[in-house]
Amino acid sequence: MRAAVFYAPNNIEIKDVEFKLGQTEVALKVKACAVCGYDTRVYRNGHRKVKPPVILGHEICGETLEEIKTPLGILKPGIRIAVSPIIPCLSCSNCKEQQYNVCNNLKEIGSTVDGGFAEYIKIPPEIIKIGGLIPVPDNLSNQEAALLEPLACCLNGLSRFGKIDKEKYMLVVGDGPIGLLHLQLSKILYRSKTIVIGKIPFRMQKAKSMGADAVFQFDTNTEENVMNFTKGEGVNRIIIATNNSEIFPFVKKVANKNSKINFFSGFSAGNTFEVDPNWLHYNQVSLFGSFSSTPNMLQKAAKLASDGEIDLSQIVTEKCSLDQIEHAISYTEEFHGLRTIIDRF
Repeated sequence: MRAAVFYAPNNIEIKDVEFKLGQTEVALKVKACAVCGYDTRVYRNGHRKVKPPVILGHEICGETLEEIKTPLGILKPGIRIAVSPIIPCLSCSNCKEQQYNVCNNLKEIGSTVDGGFAEYIKIPPEIIKIGGLIPVPDNLSNQEAALLEPLACCLNGLSRFGKIDKEKYMLVVGDGPIGLLHLQLSKILYRSKTIVIGKIPFRMQKAKSMGADAVFQFDTNTEENVMNFTKGEGVNRIIIATNNSEIFPFVKKVANKNSKINFFSGFSAGNTFEVDPNWLHYNQVSLFGSFSSTPNMLQKAAKLASDGEIDLSQIVTEKCSLDQIEHAISYTEEFHGLRTIIDRF
């Protein structure tokens, strides 16, 4: 099959590779695979989890080539599938609680094993056992279906807030695809007053058109703008959907008492920030992260998109062939458009 093989930072090659299934694996034909910011960071800098050569890409819409028995039922050949990319060990304490995304021995498609920037992909038995192959509703395009995985990740992050008071303010820091998915979920699921902080004019305008109550440029006036908009109250729920390390000092200034702050995005190695424990203590602030998602979140994402609650089509702004993978990566890391999809192999 043809695949984009990652060999080292700044070294990816389109080539024919042997596709050989193990006894317990099944194959999917890849219909679309989105380029995530994680893919661009691995391409430029490598990653501790990634041991080349490997095929990147984990936001996948595939098609079954054979009958597959899953906990959700039998998938017949020719069915489009959204793939949960997590490969849990199924034996650690977190797996026993079905918290597969924080498995102590986690592997991942497009990171530790070959991913979706290829004509075909191997699905290990662990993914099938946890119900990680989700049928794609007929009214979603292949490109939209590839974005069900990041939508599921956003659902996982929001679920960690617990109850969200619609009278309070939600702050989304980041105007990229993930920030705009969080914006849609905040408005649709929680009816929250939602502020978006961005830096790219096209994306900030997109946030306004998608229902943000306020959109502010990240600059020296951002703190004042947020505090004025919230009438001095500050914000109660904060999603950090950017890996800009300069953002946390600003976040601390606009977070109010009892606020909860979700570090959704991964940061480059070596990034740190200072936290005054008394600020946490006396203001009763909670800091936490969220990572990936579980198959039940992927099911929920598919339903939300199919029901028209979340519009994934607005997030797709560029479609490329596999031969254009380097263009797709550059386009993504330079903040052009929103999500770029590889959909021709």
